Amino acid sequence: MNCSSAYFDGKSSNRRAVTLTLGEDHLFIKGDGVDLTVPNSELRLSSPLGSGNRSIYLKSGAKCEFNDPAFARMLQKKLGKGGFFAFVHRWENSLKLSALALVLLCLAVWAFIRFGIPVLSEQIAYSIPVSAEIAMGEKAFAMLDKGYFSPSEVEKSEQEKITALFNGMLANMAEDQRNYRLVFRDSELFGANAFALPGGTVIITDDLLELVDHDAELLSVLAHEVGHIRGRHALRQVIQNSSSGILIAALTGDILSSSSLAAGIPTLLVSARYSRDMEREADAAAADYMRSQQIPLAHFADMLQKLQDSVEQKGRGDAPSALDYLSTHPATAERIARLNAGN
Repeated sequence: MNCSSAYFDGKSSNRRAVTLTLGEDHLFIKGDGVDLTVPNSELRLSSPLGSGNRSIYLKSGAKCEFNDPAFARMLQKKLGKGGFFAFVHRWENSLKLSALALVLLCLAVWAFIRFGIPVLSEQIAYSIPVSAEIAMGEKAFAMLDKGYFSPSEVEKSEQEKITALFNGMLANMAEDQRNYRLVFRDSELFGANAFALPGGTVIITDDLLELVDHDAELLSVLAHEVGHIRGRHALRQVIQNSSSGILIAALTGDILSSSSLAAGIPTLLVSARYSRDMEREADAAAADYMRSQQIPLAHFADMLQKLQDSVEQKGRGDAPSALDYLSTHPATAERIARLNAGN
């Protein structure tokens, strides 16, 4: 196959008219004082751009410019790049195919955000050592305690009783390496609420304790919080909310940037919510514990209803619940129905 071409030697701007001939393993370039035989292995063909000229680059720095699609396709095949590059070029030159490619790209991005990021965030969160998780939780607690909480007004004797209940619950669960502790705080902003921080810290507010009529109700809340901690939900949600964090961690292996992750935890707890699946996981963990101790799940359902009623009394304008006891993800009615069905 032959093709007319313009030859540039790479040393001057002189343009020479030549004829290109494709051999089995060589390209022959002849004309206007040029007579070259170049192995195909030493050729580089430029990518197509619309209907513009294509260029063949030689190792010597010379190049040949031509505009013959059939010759270009044949040369691509000779260079072992025919199928894929021809396919891409065909899509580039078709408005319908380009539009289809855009739609497919949008679907791929959506699928990655919907399914890929949660899977990656879970893998990254579980690869963080417990020691680093504890350090992040301590930093997050310091930030929360400084900005959102005041000392608890619950009597010390009552705090000791509840702490003993908490420690007794942990004694009946599988051991792990976290430093669990229960912290009592008051908060006008959050009202009846509780928080689970990485590393084992559970914060419970005075307003929540005022709703409790039975130890089993309080145990359901505490077991739910431990479920969040052991599921590493705070870490997973913070990482999931930051695609850049996922990419950096995945590409560099820098999963121990505790300062940046710890800084994101208060924001998650204050203004965001756990995902629907994470709430269900924590509910399931609490329900499993209660069944193991022969505690009726009705106590958990009753506590959820009390918390929901508390929110409705205060109005929807108040600060969001970090635990989603109080509104959605999933809806309280759905969660109560699930507990009653499993009772």
